Amino acid sequence: MKAVQPIRDMELLDKCLFIAREHDKNRKKGEVSWELLLIVGFNTSLRISDIRRFKVKDLRGKDYAEIKAQKTGKEARILINPHARRVINRLLAGRPGDEYILQSKQRDAATHKVRPITRQRAYQIINTIAKKAGIQDHIGCHTLRKTFGYHAWKQSVPPAMLMDIYNHSSYQITKRYLGIDQDDKDQVFEKIRL
Repeated sequence: MKAVQPIRDMELLDKCLFIAREHDKNRKKGEVSWELLLIVGFNTSLRISDIRRFKVKDLRGKDYAEIKAQKTGKEARILINPHARRVINRLLAGRPGDEYILQSKQRDAATHKVRPITRQRAYQIINTIAKKAGIQDHIGCHTLRKTFGYHAWKQSVPPAMLMDIYNHSSYQITKRYLGIDQDDKDQVFEKIRL
């Protein structure tokens, strides 16, 4: 199975955000905000399994996203950059604090409580956006997390920091995870002027 890829091209990334905003202009009350899914995913480095568990009160008006990672059990405290914070606050304005930020219309069969969207629904949304944007790469839920890391790496975030953010044991794992390829290496050599 082919690994999901980050969105490397900034124009495609902007196009995805534009598509999400356009979708949200026409969404019905109670439907998931596609822009919110992308903004939180692209700016926090979190897995979709953690993003979907956030409630409005966890992010609205907050400087940090704090969560105990479902996969690793580790506590994460992630600064929300000012741009993402403004978008998140705008998209969560007026919503009850106990709602999931990505709330499903469906209820849990046993408890009848409202639940967050499923990983499968997040996957459908992300793939719909990617197809509309003309992205040919293999895209999935991890694309959001990988896109964060890829662009952090492109902006010269030290490899050790990315390893720590992703909780990887080696830079080789992080490099493979981010999808760093020959084109990326070539760009480094093009920029060096001695």
